Amino acid sequence: MTTKIVGPIFTGRSWDEYLKMFKLTREELKTRSFLDCAAGASSFTAYLANGGGRVQAVDLLYDQDPLVLKSLCQKHLEALVKSLEPIKREFEWSYFRDLNHLKEHRSRSCQEFYQDYSQNPNRYQKGDLTRLPFADSEFDIVLSSHLLFIYDHRLDLDFHLQVLDEMLRVSGEEVRVYPLVKHANKTSEFLKPAWQRMSMVAELELVKVNYQFRRGGNQMLIIRKS
Repeated sequence: MTTKIVGPIFTGRSWDEYLKMFKLTREELKTRSFLDCAAGASSFTAYLANGGGRVQAVDLLYDQDPLVLKSLCQKHLEALVKSLEPIKREFEWSYFRDLNHLKEHRSRSCQEFYQDYSQNPNRYQKGDLTRLPFADSEFDIVLSSHLLFIYDHRLDLDFHLQVLDEMLRVSGEEVRVYPLVKHANKTSEFLKPAWQRMSMVAELELVKVNYQFRRGGNQMLIIRKS
């Protein structure tokens, strides 16, 4: 029986995936501060902070015990793999060789997150993305992976706009969002109205990236403060 997940999936993406998804450069990692929004069980914060970088992760579940989040990540990963099996042809198998490779990769990220979340809780802030608990322009670059523009059936346009406004508020330079497509290369119905709304207050650009799992998902959205 497949586990039904209510709300966004709490799984981990790796440091390497983040570098590719957001086209991050060595210079940026050394000189910029980062906020990872709805970071889940990703290992980006652990790797960057342990390497001397300036980074903070925020998620609605970061008030939970480390073992609770580790268990949730494992449970959601199992459910994700089962749900992908019948539709795996709809995805691009270049970064991941197959479902087993994906599971191994994401399991490792979950473990790395768990260790850092346990040992360095100050790096992980509980927060509602529509009301981020940070000051204006507190971070240079704000990242958001696999939350916006993929859950149209769960998160409405108003939520998207509120989150984009908040991420732009706490960023000093720019916001980067990935991906911009749902499954089967379907563009989110909220991308166009969100683009129109945000272009009134910021400069927007679509940038091709060297990463793709969802077909058509090889672009990120950059929102720069004007």
